[in-house]
Amino acid sequence: MKDICLFFSDQHAFLQQHYVGNGILRTPNLDRIASEGVAFMNNYTPYPLCVPARMSLMSGQLASKCGVMGNFSVLDSSRATFAHSLNSIGYETVLCGRMHFVGPDQRHGFSKRIAGDITPIYTNRPTEAFKKERGVHLNTPTGGAHCISIIGAGNSPTLEFDRYVVEHALDYLKDSYEKPQFLCVGTYAPHHPYVAPKELYDYYYERVSGEDDVDYPLPSFYEGVFNDKDPEVVKAVRAAYYAMCEFTDMEVGMVYDAFQEYLRRTGHEGIFIYASDHGDQIGSRGLYGKQTFFEESVHTPLIIAGDGIRKNVKIEGATSLIDLGPTLCDLVDAPIAYGSDGVSLKKQLTEEYDDKKRMVISELGGAMDRNTHSVPYAQMVKKGSLKYVRYCTSDKEEVFDIEKDPHETENIISSYSEFAKEAVSLLDEKCESFEKIVENAKKEEQNLSITMRCSFDSDERWHAPDCARHYPEEMVSSKKQPKKINW
Repeated sequence: MKDICLFFSDQHAFLQQHYVGNGILRTPNLDRIASEGVAFMNNYTPYPLCVPARMSLMSGQLASKCGVMGNFSVLDSSRATFAHSLNSIGYETVLCGRMHFVGPDQRHGFSKRIAGDITPIYTNRPTEAFKKERGVHLNTPTGGAHCISIIGAGNSPTLEFDRYVVEHALDYLKDSYEKPQFLCVGTYAPHHPYVAPKELYDYYYERVSGEDDVDYPLPSFYEGVFNDKDPEVVKAVRAAYYAMCEFTDMEVGMVYDAFQEYLRRTGHEGIFIYASDHGDQIGSRGLYGKQTFFEESVHTPLIIAGDGIRKNVKIEGATSLIDLGPTLCDLVDAPIAYGSDGVSLKKQLTEEYDDKKRMVISELGGAMDRNTHSVPYAQMVKKGSLKYVRYCTSDKEEVFDIEKDPHETENIISSYSEFAKEAVSLLDEKCESFEKIVENAKKEEQNLSITMRCSFDSDERWHAPDCARHYPEEMVSSKKQPKKINW
């Protein structure tokens, strides 16, 4: 059996890679791995938010099917994941760092964990100890205004966490093991806070713009979402984000090289994967973070390289993050869990094949909005260059041609009614009904009213060192936010 290493970052948009045509960003290691394997050029997240995307990845099911539609949602422990599948045929399934599991089950098929997670791992609110650890950076992961309250050159919990995770991965790969290995290396960058090492930040600050693509219209679904188009803020955010992408690329290179050395030393065959859960708007339309169906948020990297896999191939047909589990299981003859919405990409990896007619789904919303006590929900389908979006709470529909209109400014649904019908048929077949989603959201909200008041912790959470608590050396801040947060 082949050893497998999955490097899974957080919030890395597809467009922020050099090999896909980004002439500013330096990603030599991702470029190298793409040239040594297969790069999926139209890969999409099943849900542009951390926990739902990750639990869809693990379960192979859409968010509405696996019942995880928010960052406080908990994956049912009785549901088999692809880690269970690999474990069942003899793999040592090792989690190193982040997967953002929520609840008492922090494994979901992983047989051991060698590095903790950075975010709270229960639905309870952060404890006083957590506030002390994160210091001024505590609120930045929550999105909206908080995520641009601290921008600049320096250090952060994100950077320190990733150094910690990669160090543990490199140490693990120095040894030899009897069992075949599935090592998942979960890092946090380029997730905000938008803080990057000074040398990288300065390099990109001279090269990025803060004035393009900020004035495109927003659908009514995003009304009330925090919005800041200040060119100074946008430029600083992009400088930090690009710098963190290069920082991640460096760490991918270290783990990839260590994995190759492990394979040479042991004489094993292996497969290496790079993927991320969703992207980041980084100021496009004045938005930051994820939770949109725009390309910046929903279009994600997926690269697979290794023994038996074609080299220097780019797949143009639409694929989904939830295809990864079925693909790995198919490559090593592990059972695929019942009810998977993903499909195996083995044929694309091993033969001259590219399914350009395939449609993939992404979902958004489906959890209770505590401000309005409503359940917003939207769906997306991608096929070729066409993207269909349905806002289920308003019955609004959109179709965009991403190739001709990359900024998604012109709704051309009147010219593509047949594609829209095809997309609706797929959504009605594959996704849970809106009525069921609302029912589940109400149940979850009632449970959260209890569990969020609880106080407990776990030794599977990473504890931030003092060096990660302070402000960046040079900081830009949104004019809509104070420069400092006082606890």
